[in-house]
Amino acid sequence: MEIFKVGSLYHIGVAVHNASHTAELYQRTLGLKIEHDETVLDQGVRAIMLLPESSGSTAIELLEPVVPDSSISKFLDKRGEGMHHVCYLVDDILIGIKSLKENNIEMIDHTPREGLNNTLVAFAHPKSLNGVLIELAQKI
Repeated sequence: MEIFKVGSLYHIGVAVHNASHTAELYQRTLGLKIEHDETVLDQGVRAIMLLPESSGSTAIELLEPVVPDSSISKFLDKRGEGMHHVCYLVDDILIGIKSLKENNIEMIDHTPREGLNNTLVAFAHPKSLNGVLIELAQKI
């Protein structure tokens, strides 16, 4: 069986209660800049992506719930603010999903869905990957 390989580390998702406040804190104390700010109501989330001034770096994605029953709301209720997921870029998300399933990785998303910032995304369940929620993202 051929090994599926992810691409670059795209972003690290961080669940927060207030993305604007946290973005301002990260800008002021870490020198990060806002690269993207988007609310997706069907996912119940607002996401602010921050990057350092140097190009080619991995982003920090601040995730704020905008509806009470979103997955980010549930995460915050259970665990509080902090790291939520790690996201890798892939060339072909369908191949990624298929390969992970063939390797007995439980998928949350069996088919890709529209993600933030012009991507298709699929999440692999953290119980299959030592407690880490892994997101695959394909730019569209």
